[in-house]
Amino acid sequence: AISGDNSESTSTATTSTVIINSNTMSTTITNNANATTKPTTFEDKIRQYAALFDGSEKDFCEVESTFNGLHHDDFLGTDINGEEIDKAAKKQLDEKRLAAGAKVTNVEYTRTDWNKALVEFHLESDGNSVISQYYVTIKDKKITEARHVNGLMGIIKAGWLSDYHSIRRVQSYQHVDKVVFEGYISPFAGGARVN
Repeated sequence: AISGDNSESTSTATTSTVIINSNTMSTTITNNANATTKPTTFEDKIRQYAALFDGSEKDFCEVESTFNGLHHDDFLGTDINGEEIDKAAKKQLDEKRLAAGAKVTNVEYTRTDWNKALVEFHLESDGNSVISQYYVTIKDKKITEARHVNGLMGIIKAGWLSDYHSIRRVQSYQHVDKVVFEGYISPFAGGARVN
């Protein structure tokens, strides 16, 4: 009877040790997976890219793949001064900031619509400290448009401009020979008209 009790308590101790080790292992695996896997959501991409601006000087080639994974080829935006920039200009701006050792902190992300979000962050660069807000339009988990905004009226204006530009993009696609939008060929491709 005593040996049966001993084996039972040994079995229980082993089981509880396995459970503890199992919990520890799963936590470790989860933490390692988060560090090495690609981001799965648009918000994850934003946070991953912002984390690259950690205050240390970097060459842009170290972060270029992350930049391309976040910014759409048709990217259009405005800088803090309200000047229009495209993807190449945004790349040059970020390249300059990384070389200067810019630091981004306090990233806040608020989804405002199915394809829009408000991104706010604190940027420290060249001795200046700025809080920036950008109203971004999202397509295929990439930024197609990013407008610097100030206050509620800026957000409303940026939302209206984003919708306007989305409509104009669709209309401009209809002027090519074979129009493909959202996987469907337009009935207006090749000059066909509705009477």
